[in-house]
Amino acid sequence: MHSKLRFLHSADLHLDSLFKSKNHYPDELLERLRKSTFEAFERLINQAIEHQVDFILLVGDLFNESVRSLKAQVFLRNAFQKLNDYGIEVFVSYGNHDYLQGERYPIKFPRNVHVFSSQEIETIPFYKNDQHIANIYGFSYMEREIRERKVNEYVISGDPRYHIAMLHGSLETNTDHDVYAPFRMEELYNRQMDYWALGHIHQRQVLSEDPPAIYPGNIQGRSTKEAGEKGCYLIEFNGVDDSRTFIELHSFTFESVTVSCDHLTSPHELEQVLQQAKSQVSQRNKCTMLEVNLTSTTGELSKWEGEDLLGEWVNIVNETENITGDWIFIHRVKVEDLPFWNENELKKGQHFIGEFLRGMDDVSDEEVQEWLAPLFKHRNAAKHMNPLTREEILDEMESAKVMVIDQLLKREDQSS
Repeated sequence: MHSKLRFLHSADLHLDSLFKSKNHYPDELLERLRKSTFEAFERLINQAIEHQVDFILLVGDLFNESVRSLKAQVFLRNAFQKLNDYGIEVFVSYGNHDYLQGERYPIKFPRNVHVFSSQEIETIPFYKNDQHIANIYGFSYMEREIRERKVNEYVISGDPRYHIAMLHGSLETNTDHDVYAPFRMEELYNRQMDYWALGHIHQRQVLSEDPPAIYPGNIQGRSTKEAGEKGCYLIEFNGVDDSRTFIELHSFTFESVTVSCDHLTSPHELEQVLQQAKSQVSQRNKCTMLEVNLTSTTGELSKWEGEDLLGEWVNIVNETENITGDWIFIHRVKVEDLPFWNENELKKGQHFIGEFLRGMDDVSDEEVQEWLAPLFKHRNAAKHMNPLTREEILDEMESAKVMVIDQLLKREDQSS
């Protein structure tokens, strides 16, 4: 007779995320954002109870910072106690954000919580109806970074029906995230595990079907880079037709839409364009943080953006949203348009603008990162800002260039 096993696999909760650089949002929206990770985890707890799971796997980065807030720790303890009341166990590993040597208040978790407390691979047995039916293997980060390979340290032991590994790390070929505890797929295959519960990557991915090797993604998106539905996986093993089901947990999603604006002749038409962008997501999403990409080849968008007319229309459209119900908030507008000036012609000029443009060509994104590094390490600034990705740096450099040239040319026009 096969032993049945049912569990939830979750990772990257990032409780108490501050949504840095969002302080200019309306107070009620900012409050919704900051509550969202807690609300998502509450849904996870309720799903565990509803589906009568045997246990939950939480694979790293439960907290957003190495300095864990007392609020987040008490919230987690109370949630674990609720699971304990229903006989549901919890297996916890800590990752690069909430590594063990970070600062925290000494909050004691209830007895149903099993924490991997070492950077060495540990084995924790799971019993059901007094039978040893699974071993859970895992480790926690002691410091912020683990660059060495941990995967080959996983060795199955004993003879339970199931061997389940928790690993907060990434494929060594990954280019979208910092590569910690790197592994190759063949290394996962060689460890004879029945399930690889992965964490660290915030987009949900199924790396392998046999054995299952899965990233559930994070439980609540926090930027456009973490777009789409967020949640956890319900895993059911019965030895015959094992299954997995994705369960949504998010309070809202980040989405992105693109609208062509070649037909626009007046800035007041921007209102209709922005409403059109919202209508593209209103039917499929209840609450949405929306990025709108406006494209044109006429130069008008660049002109209106430089005059701040676009920003004003965004504010006007956002003010119509009632954040207490279902809502769509435009949090960013990106413009892809021809500037009303010719960059190549200006670059040839023997004047300050030409010198500025030629200088911009010589600046690499690596240099910008080096210049910005002290800012992101500053004790106070780091509380409100996240480090920029290469794509974000290039976008900001391009936006800054357009803004500077627009203003310089306007001053020339005013003085002539």
